[in-house]
Amino acid sequence: MREAGAAPVGRSGVRSRWSWDTSARKGGESMMAREDWSEFPGNQEQHGSESAQPLMTLTYRSRATGAMSPAGLRQLREMAAARNRAEGVTGVVLYDNQRFFQWLEGPPDGVARVWSSISRDPRHTDIEAISVHAAPTRLFGQWDMRLSTSREEMADLRGMSPGLIHPEAERLATLAIGTDSDAVRGLIADVFGRYESLQTVTEQLIEPAARRLSDLWSSGDCSEYEVTLGLCRLQTSMRVLMADSVPDIADEPLVVLVAPLPGEIHLLGATLGAEATWQAGWETELRFPSTEEALKKIVATNWFDAVDLSLSPANQREHRIPSMEKIIATVRRASQNPALVVVAGGRAFYDRLATSSDVGADASHASAAQVTQAIEQARRGRL
Repeated sequence: MREAGAAPVGRSGVRSRWSWDTSARKGGESMMAREDWSEFPGNQEQHGSESAQPLMTLTYRSRATGAMSPAGLRQLREMAAARNRAEGVTGVVLYDNQRFFQWLEGPPDGVARVWSSISRDPRHTDIEAISVHAAPTRLFGQWDMRLSTSREEMADLRGMSPGLIHPEAERLATLAIGTDSDAVRGLIADVFGRYESLQTVTEQLIEPAARRLSDLWSSGDCSEYEVTLGLCRLQTSMRVLMADSVPDIADEPLVVLVAPLPGEIHLLGATLGAEATWQAGWETELRFPSTEEALKKIVATNWFDAVDLSLSPANQREHRIPSMEKIIATVRRASQNPALVVVAGGRAFYDRLATSSDVGADASHASAAQVTQAIEQARRGRL
């Protein structure tokens, strides 16, 4: 185990990926829209033009400042459709009980201009960007802007139901419970080769596939054993993919503990979170404490600037929310750092079954790829 504050060093003499401890087990809340749109990675997609261009997706949620009448909603849709059409943007907006959820997709510059307009619109407030990422294709290419007031459709889109999962993530889930591990690694490597973005692969491929595995189990199409096996294959494939990556060390790297909540058998979320903090140049310790007491000992005997605790990225684990709150309180009391930042993640937060305040965390994230943003957001909030 490395000493607190020292960068872990591997056998080759370069900083190793994580500091591992396998003795315990064998085996802001949201991301803000990125400001530098010109550097956004994308694939080639055509829409309304013969020339190919990069494609990206932005999703956000907000609250209407007042009740919207049917006529007001129609006017909103018509204005949005005209604006989107001019920018080559497509998507859908869902409205229910004064809440908006919108999915935008199109060329980065076009989406950026639409987002700028949306951010200034006085008809809504509490505007929160949930995700910004490159996209392999459009999901709503036939609509300049579709308006829906269906609660069922809103739940489906916010939860990324199987009907809206990208075909490559659907295929990955199927492969993960099959017999060809090489096919799993090949598909992940192919998508990563196109985008060269860990965040895109995590948010658009790995985590949707993990949620799909759980949904297959819920519908009786696979066993719990197959889900666990599939998640392990995704985890192993990601570690193999990123094994040779050695990011630059940050000028003032944070020391971060990344761990699944004690008792959580699905370790994929913690592995992805550790990869994200490692890629940020932070000193990362990935641990798998089997008990609350083991986790308490880790934070009591090592200095950490932040701790990321995760539930399953596949199953909702709503029943574990109360215990997560208790464990986070224990971590704070045991920590050497009185200003410790604690963030939480897992599908429960993706599906918005829980918030950071529900578990006593400083922030939560809907994707393991967003863990660094969540930690930085929480730290800024304390300044």
